[in-house]
Amino acid sequence: MKEEKNSSKKVDIQSFMRKRWVMPAAYLVVGAGLLSAVFFLQNGEDSADPEEMPVQEQENRQDEPTVPVNVGNETLHMPVANESDFEQVGFFYDPEADAQEQEQALVFYDNVYRQNKGIDLASKDQETFPVQAAMSGTVTKAMKDSVLGYVVEVDHGNGITTHYSSLEGIEAEQGAEISQGDVIGNAGSNVYDEEAGVHVHFEIRKDGVAMNPYDAFNKSLEDINDAFPLGEKDKKGKENEEPDENDKAKENEKDKAKENEKDGDSKKDKDENDKPAENKPNEIEE
Repeated sequence: MKEEKNSSKKVDIQSFMRKRWVMPAAYLVVGAGLLSAVFFLQNGEDSADPEEMPVQEQENRQDEPTVPVNVGNETLHMPVANESDFEQVGFFYDPEADAQEQEQALVFYDNVYRQNKGIDLASKDQETFPVQAAMSGTVTKAMKDSVLGYVVEVDHGNGITTHYSSLEGIEAEQGAEISQGDVIGNAGSNVYDEEAGVHVHFEIRKDGVAMNPYDAFNKSLEDINDAFPLGEKDKKGKENEEPDENDKAKENEKDKAKENEKDGDSKKDKDENDKPAENKPNEIEE
């Protein structure tokens, strides 16, 4: 009897499995189970506490900083990566230096010797090299000049700016915030100082007045301000500079006016002296 029952059960299962809708239904059940397991695992990961995430993953989720570059306690550096790889081919004109040093600090351009307001650096192999920002700040000028080459100026605050010229190309954009050491361009040559070859011309200015970069290197903005107070002018340098063409014209006009005034007074005196005495009528005798 048991064998008959087992055989009948096998026949029922076989007949059941032969039905067309059985296998698709089985696939659907298995697929639904797999999808449910996937959704369950995803919900479990999303609900994890952010504080329990790895530190590196949390840092990757942070947005990029938008705070402007802050100079802070930075000190002014050379505009090159390794100072020992370069040589100085141009010197700052110091009014107090001896005659030989002053002669080395002159640039001959357009048949005129001009005072060098900064320093010039060149690689020892006379190849181009990357020029770096000497201090963090805001790019206020990034342009090409027909005489100076590409020019970049950076404002560091407190009236202090750095000037880079004789660049063959620039990577800084006007208005951009840059950090100390960022590459702003590559050194090149220019028309103004052809004898220097491939070089970068570097200046530091306080309130628009150029100062010797070596008086500012390795100093903070505060130290530079103490060394070069607000509003102080380079009087000795001004005395050695040629007067402006407009000032010359004004002086010539004043001299001419004085000469004309003197000529007018002289002519007036001469006319009065040359004027004949008035003839008085003779008195009539009664």
